[in-house]
Amino acid sequence: MLEDADPIRGGSEEQTEFSGLHDAIQTFTHIDPPDRWVELLAATILALATIASAWSAYQATRWGGVQADAYAHAGAARAESVRASDLADADLTIDVEYFAIWLDEAGQGGDEQVLALLERAFRPEFATAFEAWLATDPLENQDGPATPFDMEEYVLAAAQEAEELRSEAEAAAAVAVDANQTGDNYVLTTVLFASVLFFAGISTKFGGRWVRIILVILGFLAFFAGVVLLLTFPVH
Repeated sequence: MLEDADPIRGGSEEQTEFSGLHDAIQTFTHIDPPDRWVELLAATILALATIASAWSAYQATRWGGVQADAYAHAGAARAESVRASDLADADLTIDVEYFAIWLDEAGQGGDEQVLALLERAFRPEFATAFEAWLATDPLENQDGPATPFDMEEYVLAAAQEAEELRSEAEAAAAVAVDANQTGDNYVLTTVLFASVLFFAGISTKFGGRWVRIILVILGFLAFFAGVVLLLTFPVH
């Protein structure tokens, strides 16, 4: 007949096995107290770098929208500038033709009614300059302006509009270029913060204390550089 197993001995063996397994797990996962600050710093950097990376990506997207809007504005302003410039050329052509007809009629001693009819057909912008030109007595005053087009009073509103629109287009294009550069800068910081995530994340995978410390320090330096850059960038 088999002897009954000793319950005290069996319990002792199970306790020994459990204790050995517990010691193995503790040895594998144990972190020395002096190294806990490394783990804490790595976790903190990971959290902050994640937030900073998301912020940089958000700002890069926002500035991309600014760039698109500015380029669209510049294109529209250029198109309007071309339209106004064409209108100014047309107005100048009309003024030159009517003035040439007036000179031809006046040179032949034309009828006063015909000359008056021609003058009534002048555009308002040219009529103002024409009256100022006549006041200089061009037939007697050889030092005066040769034609009304040389007078300060002759101003083409369409030409001024074209110049203003051209300047507006150039300003919008400059805004687009700046926005593009700002967006690129934010993308750069996103890449920089990604390297922070790499260094801080991989540091926990190494058992060597100094390896972990060096990786965490590298991650911290990259994070610090990224934050310094972020502080210099405009926010939209």
